[in-house]
Amino acid sequence: MVELDKVSELLSKVATDIILPRHRKLGEGDISEKDHGELVTIADTETEKWLSLELANLLPGSSVVGEEAAYADPRVFERLTDEIPVWVIDPVDGTHNFTKGSDIFAVIVALVIGGETVAGWIYEPIGQTLACGERGAGVTLGAFGVELGNPQDDPHCHGVAAKQLFERAERDASYIDRVYRPNCAGHEYIQILRGERCFTAYTKLMPWDHAAGSFMIREAGGYSALLDCSPYDVAQPVGNLMSASDEATWWRVQTILAGDEEGKQDDG
Repeated sequence: MVELDKVSELLSKVATDIILPRHRKLGEGDISEKDHGELVTIADTETEKWLSLELANLLPGSSVVGEEAAYADPRVFERLTDEIPVWVIDPVDGTHNFTKGSDIFAVIVALVIGGETVAGWIYEPIGQTLACGERGAGVTLGAFGVELGNPQDDPHCHGVAAKQLFERAERDASYIDRVYRPNCAGHEYIQILRGERCFTAYTKLMPWDHAAGSFMIREAGGYSALLDCSPYDVAQPVGNLMSASDEATWWRVQTILAGDEEGKQDDG
C-alpha cells in the first residue's frame, strides 16, 4: 500500500495548480459535451492526465481507470477486475457545478485491488476539505477520525436520492423529513461523514463517483449496499446504491426506496 498522505498531497497540488486557476475562468473551447448532456472541461482532462501519471509513479506496477479515459475507451473498465492495484479517478466530480462557477465540486480517487476498494480519498478544493480512509485503518475528515454507526436519535432524517428514488422518498414522509436531488457525489459523501445527511441513494453507479465514498462510509462504521441488499461491485456498476450513517437508518430508508423498479439504472 501507499502512504495516504502522499495521495492527499497530490490531490492538493493538482487542485492548486490545475483546477482552481480555471474555477470561474473557463474560456471558449474549455467546455465540451459528452453523451447524454454530460460535460467535460479542460480542468477534467488535464487533472486526470496529471494524476494518472503521478499515481502510477507513486505505486509502480499499478494501472489507472479515469472517467475521461473510460469514456474514450470503454475497455479501460476491464482493469477493475485485475489483481494489480488500480487507481480510479474522478478528476472533477460535479463538472456541471464547476462550469457554472459553483464552489461544490471535488476530486475523487480510489485504490482498487481485485475488484475491492482498499483506500479512498475525496478532496474539495474550495475549503480544502479532505476525507480519506484505508481498509482496516478507519476514516479521517480533516484532522479528525470519523465514527459512524450509531443509530440516529432524530425520528426524521435528511438525505439525497436520484430520480425515481427521490419520488418515492417524497411520497413517504414517515421517516425521511427532507430529500434532495444529487448534486455532487463527493460532497454528499462528505456530508454523511460530517453528520449533515443520513443517507445518499444513487441510480448511476460509476466507480469514479462511488468507489471511494461508499467504501469510506463502510470503513467509518456506516452501511452501504445496493437496495436489493447485494454489495456494490465497482466492476459491475448497475442497480441502486444507498449509503447511510448507520445500518438501522439504511434499513428504514430501504423499505421506503426499494420498489418494483429496483435494479433499473438511471440518472444520478
